[in-house]
Formats: sequence, structure tokens, C-alpha cells
Amino acid sequence: MSSSSSFSTSFRSGRVARLSMVAMLMLALAGCDYVEKFKKFRQTPEEAKAEGVALGAGCRQVGQSLEDCYQLNPNALKAGIFTGWKDMHEYMAAKGIDTVKPPAPEPTEEEKAAAAKAAEEKAQADKEAADKAAAPVDERAARREKRERERAMKEKGGKDKDSSKS
Repeated sequence: MSSSSSFSTSFRSGRVARLSMVAMLMLALAGCDYVEKFKKFRQTPEEAKAEGVALGAGCRQVGQSLEDCYQLNPNALKAGIFTGWKDMHEYMAAKGIDTVKPPAPEPTEEEKAAAAKAAEEKAQADKEAADKAAAPVDERAARREKRERERAMKEKGGKDKDSSKS
């Protein structure tokens, strides 16, 4: 009996191992289709040219140069970008349309914090520069200024005493 129970235990553990291997293999193969969804789709040449035309027209409408448009869209067809830019330029010239400036994007929290920090640092640097300009250059000058202030206080105090006597 003990030999049959050990056989059934080993048979069950082998069966569990095989089932787990089959399950892992099925999951791995199912993942192939999942990864395939994230691959960039292939455009037909017509679609690629149409995308380039749209990009070129958009660049011209907001007033970007042709070279800037090429740099901003390196994966688009240059012929399509040129065609769209040229067509939009002719259309805008014929209709007397001015370029459209897009609104500036709202600054993010990080940009706001960086600007506040820069303003604070600038204010601190300005304060330090003003303090340096007002402070005497060396100890000798500081002593001289102190003596002059004391002398001025004595003269002012002496004049007050003289005017109180009269």
C-alpha cells in the first residue's frame, strides 16, 4: 500500500507540474498578441503623404518656417510637408489670412515652483548686493564712519544744549 500511495503522490505532483507548465506556455503565447497591439502600425504611402500635408499646412498656419517643421516632424515625409506648407501659404496669401499664434501652454506646478525659487534667489542676491554696497569695505573705514557718526551726534547734542541755554 505504501508503494502505491507514493506512486499516486508522485503521479499527482508530476501532473500538477505538467499542468502548470502548459498554463505558463499558454500565457506566454497569449502575450504575443498583446505585444503586437503596441507595435506601430504601418502606413500606406498615401496615408503618410496625407499626414505630411496636414503637418505642413498646420506649420504654415501657425507661422513656422519650413525648416522648423521638418525638425519638429522628423518621421514625416518631407515631400508631404512641403506640399502642405506650400498649399497653405498660397491659400493664406490669396485670402489675406494672417498667421495664428497658438496660446502659450499653462505652466506646470514644477515650472511655477522653479520660477518662484528663482525669483526668491534673485531677491536674496539683490539684498546681499545692496548690503555689500552699503557696508564699509574694511575695518578701518568702519571705524572712521563710526567716529564721524559719534562726532555728528556730539555736535548735534551740543547745539541742542546751546539752544536750550538761550
